Amino acid sequence: MRSFDAFARPVQEFQVKTAIGGYISIGSLCLVLALFFAELRYFLTPEAKDEMLIDQNQDRKYLNISLDISFSSLPCAALSLNLMDPKGANVMHVAHEIYKQRRSKTGQPLGKPIRDSLQNVASTPAQLLAASLPEKAAGQTGQSNHSTRSLRCPSCFQSHIDEDDCCPTCKDVQASFLSRGWDDRPDDYIFGQCLEELYDKEPAQEAEGCRLQAKLHVRKVPATLHLGIPRHLRPEHVKVEKITELTVMADFSHEVLDLSFGPDFPGLIRVLNGRQKSSHQTPGFTEHYQYDIH
Repeated sequence: MRSFDAFARPVQEFQVKTAIGGYISIGSLCLVLALFFAELRYFLTPEAKDEMLIDQNQDRKYLNISLDISFSSLPCAALSLNLMDPKGANVMHVAHEIYKQRRSKTGQPLGKPIRDSLQNVASTPAQLLAASLPEKAAGQTGQSNHSTRSLRCPSCFQSHIDEDDCCPTCKDVQASFLSRGWDDRPDDYIFGQCLEELYDKEPAQEAEGCRLQAKLHVRKVPATLHLGIPRHLRPEHVKVEKITELTVMADFSHEVLDLSFGPDFPGLIRVLNGRQKSSHQTPGFTEHYQYDIH
């Protein structure tokens, strides 16, 4: 078998070792090790890929929305929240917990938080003008037992199976809570239908602010959150010289303390958290802030 050896080595006496050969050997060994560790690092490093998928089961899935926004110069009585679809209709069957905390000029809490309902927001000049006229606002409120795609009414706050059922008065919502065995006079908040009790203890002050905290559980449908002047503003709950100061000339300076959509996951950056806007114009101008999150 030795006769078939094509790689016969020369005799040791005929081998000459030089310094250049040593450098080449060491360099080759270093190059091999460098390539080996580079390939090993590439093999062990996870590869991140961005993919966009279309959700085919939107009708059977829900989305949790959480927001916490502080308004320094807008009273809670002049602030409402609504969820609307692209056609301008109310999104129905929204489980919600909305709390509004009145704040004084110095930022101190005034009374208990108000547990509020989704409300129609004035979105046109005509609706803002109507909201500033008590006689027109009073004529529009009425009493309904169920919200519709065009008109919201005071919520029963999950004491009814149907989220769109309504409890128009303080007695209605208290009776609904009692029927479920719940406390009809909670210690940590007051119903939005029972505001007279709150304002009797803490009358409206000048330059009030408001902190709005809300959690919404809604189907994954195209929709927008609207924060603005309610279409049925109650002038007795605000202290201003002219009611138009809170309608056509409202100061929407605000700070976004928290705004999130859906579940949390590592690496998520909530880009609007900590955002502040304070650029109120001189009287006679209206304001409009819009945030698009994709």
